[in-house]
Amino acid sequence: MDRTLHIFMTDPHLSGGGQVTYVDRLAGELVRKGHRVVIGCKPDSVLVEVSAKTGAEALNQFVFKGGLRPRAWLHDLRKIRHYIRKQKPDIIHVSGSQDHWVCALGNQSLGHPVCLVRTRHNTYPVKDNWPNRVLNRRWTDYSIVVCDTVRQTLAAQKTFDGARMCSIHNGVDPAHYMPDSMGRGSARAEFGYGEDHIVCGIAARLVPAKGHEFLFKAIAQLTKDFPNLRVLVLGQGDLKVELQKLAGDLGIANIVQFAGFRTDIPRCTQAFDIGVLPSIDCDTSSFSLKEEMAAEKPIVASDHGGLPEIVNNGIEGFVVPAGSVEPLAEALRRLIVNPDLRRQMGVAGAKRVAKEFSVTVFAQRTLDAYHRALELHREHSAH
Repeated sequence: MDRTLHIFMTDPHLSGGGQVTYVDRLAGELVRKGHRVVIGCKPDSVLVEVSAKTGAEALNQFVFKGGLRPRAWLHDLRKIRHYIRKQKPDIIHVSGSQDHWVCALGNQSLGHPVCLVRTRHNTYPVKDNWPNRVLNRRWTDYSIVVCDTVRQTLAAQKTFDGARMCSIHNGVDPAHYMPDSMGRGSARAEFGYGEDHIVCGIAARLVPAKGHEFLFKAIAQLTKDFPNLRVLVLGQGDLKVELQKLAGDLGIANIVQFAGFRTDIPRCTQAFDIGVLPSIDCDTSSFSLKEEMAAEKPIVASDHGGLPEIVNNGIEGFVVPAGSVEPLAEALRRLIVNPDLRRQMGVAGAKRVAKEFSVTVFAQRTLDAYHRALELHREHSAH
């Protein structure tokens, strides 16, 4: 059995998104396993609520501003140094650039007494330069990357030590997304869908990276043959007006519903017949895909980043080239015309989530990474 750890987990975000969900799910499961988790965040961060919900503690006294902000940095350095000296955590687990630099500098200024772990959440490149090499090779004990594709890319850079990295996909709680006929009926009634409608759902921020435009263009190719086709868009973002105009220009505005930000995603997901995520940037370990798979929804996803590591092409759904329209339309067509295939792929997806992407598996793999990081930290301290 793992010994009880004191984990200081930080994140610079104010509002929701993949990283906040990561901290939420991981903190909750680690607390459930008996570990002490303290979340370092900004005063008005949503992570204050997360800590209260999960049973973690919140230290909401950080500024975590990017760039050269001497006053903010000094403030945060004093806070992290004080925390390390007084609380003596076993692990500092950082999630972004701002908190990584502050925590690494504070830890290093005290002689590197605490094991430092960084999770990398996206496909954005990391510059190969001297400051980044110092930060990642000398001041950071271990790196977790949320998909293997990005881990391999980073491991090939001089900035990182590939031997001190691993890939761990994010996890979801399958129990929250199990198929629910009553929930499905209620959600579809709310959105105005009958049982004869085929609903393609996308749960993602309304930003270019998520590829909504390719979904809309693919749908426009299918509406003549499938007048019962509908699109449910969950999420908010700067692209909403532009996407509404695109839907109008494509002649599909009457079948595309923008439902906005929802706090009842498990229920809304029940309304889907097919889950879609045609991302062209950023995506590594999509929560929404795993949630839809847990709800036994077949998936059509692009081959960007870590998405093909979640969906096996032809088994839990279809993987199509990022930025494409015709292959996306063809994959949707195959699922629309074949309800047995939809059921078969949906069941396979739920099994895959339970085995590989549950929050329990996610937390245990993270704990294994912590213990590996602690070994490396002890070895480094001994020299």
